[in-house]
Amino acid sequence: MKRALLLFVIFYISSSVSYALPQQVRMTFTASPPSTVFLDDTVRIPVQMDWYATVRIPMTYGKWDLPEGARIEYVTGYCPELMSAVAFGFPYTCYFNIVISKNSVGTVSGPITYDVCRYCPILEHVFYTPSFSVRVIPHGITMSAIPIQEATANTPFVYNLKTAVKFYDENLRAGFPPYGIVTPAEQDGLRFDQASFSIVGTPKRTGTYLFKVGAQNTYGTAAQVDFRVQVRVNEKDKPVFKQNYSIASALPDQKYSLNLMDLVEQHAGFMQTNQISFRIDEDSSHPDWLDISRNDVTRLEGKVPPTAAGQEVEVTLIASSNTGGDCLRPLTIKIPVAYDPTKKPTINSFKLEKLAGANIYEELSGYINDPSHDPKIKLILEKVEPAASWLHISPLNPTVLEGTVPDQATGQKYLLTLRANTLIGGNSDPVTIPLNISVDKKQMPRFKSDKPILPILYPGQPYLYDFVENNDVYPEYHDAPYEIQFAEGFNPPDWLRLEQNQLIADMVPPEIVNEDLEIKIMIKNIPGGLSNEYILSLTIMN
Repeated sequence: MKRALLLFVIFYISSSVSYALPQQVRMTFTASPPSTVFLDDTVRIPVQMDWYATVRIPMTYGKWDLPEGARIEYVTGYCPELMSAVAFGFPYTCYFNIVISKNSVGTVSGPITYDVCRYCPILEHVFYTPSFSVRVIPHGITMSAIPIQEATANTPFVYNLKTAVKFYDENLRAGFPPYGIVTPAEQDGLRFDQASFSIVGTPKRTGTYLFKVGAQNTYGTAAQVDFRVQVRVNEKDKPVFKQNYSIASALPDQKYSLNLMDLVEQHAGFMQTNQISFRIDEDSSHPDWLDISRNDVTRLEGKVPPTAAGQEVEVTLIASSNTGGDCLRPLTIKIPVAYDPTKKPTINSFKLEKLAGANIYEELSGYINDPSHDPKIKLILEKVEPAASWLHISPLNPTVLEGTVPDQATGQKYLLTLRANTLIGGNSDPVTIPLNISVDKKQMPRFKSDKPILPILYPGQPYLYDFVENNDVYPEYHDAPYEIQFAEGFNPPDWLRLEQNQLIADMVPPEIVNEDLEIKIMIKNIPGGLSNEYILSLTIMN
């Protein structure tokens, strides 16, 4: 009995010692941590963790302590907290990454701690990785190649260099704005303005100006690149204001903003190698609350005073391009300021249909509901898709849509976006109206032969028939381009297809012999619309 009691005591003591053994953890870096990482980039510090788990301490008692901007990423091995289950009482090796990714400048530093038993204050239970410190910094700035710019002698020139500095905005947001390094600082009327980060001035001569432009900030220097300005006079590059345009109403006590580029005829190169700017004609009267935006020289902005309600204010604008100089004719626009926005007009839905060659003169006032009964109500044609330069609101009657439909528009469908405007209620909500240009039945596509005969197909061989090349269709392709397609509801065999007006079989199935195949097709062109359905016979012969 005494012998049995002694064995029980030894077993109990052994079990108690096992319970008292803490978990042992040793964490080491398998590669040296980097000292820096770029904003929004990710860096990984590889860690090896050797550990031993006792039977008595549950894995759920463990806890990681991580600095802001860091997280743990499991790689391989046996890792407490990073795995769903482990067997206790054995030594393990775990591999994981400390992942650092941050969208703000600062420092992420450690060590990272792992508390294996946060509810065991007596035991040694907190273990550490080696110390590390990673600075999060913005990307280094570099200069992009700048295309040759064009300018006009004796005309103000502005080129913003910010777009040429890669990661400019990122460094600015991080609090490290780049400043320019430009040589020479000035030549013949052009100079670098640090405040606006732009090459500005009025060139006093024609020819080529050459600057070396770069940038620098706390984190480095962007090597200089060439910046060339070709100064010449080119009358055809003068901006031209549109004859027909729409002006949005302003609302009292609210900010007003107008994109002035919408008032200018668009030409290739504008705002790329030939930037456009605007200014108000100071010789003409204009409200003092309106001005060209300091941040964007293509916008007219201002805070509308309450006293302007019900008025129509005038502003005379001058557009200038770097290569064409000032426009020949300034534009005076009238901006209506609504008096009572609750009385804004509405436009009822409707649709229009016209013939090619027709002169459109469509009075649309009957589709407008105007609670203010403004006798000077007008329509604004905001957009036409696809573009139709021949269509506009009459300058003599602002509720009339007018224009002459070109012949090539036959069969086309246009979507017109309209607004109504009154001085009292301001602009209506936009309404999209369809304008269908009816087809010309004489131009309806058709086969020249009542039943065209197609070449024979042979099993096991490819097949191709080109309808355009064989001149099977009237009107012919060069007069009215057409598209041949299978009729709706007809399912061709999977080995036969129509592409670019060609009937194609990569390989006629060899098992099909001495059969006739009927296909249903239709032809479509713009002036004539869709043809009748045709049934064509294909003979497959051995």
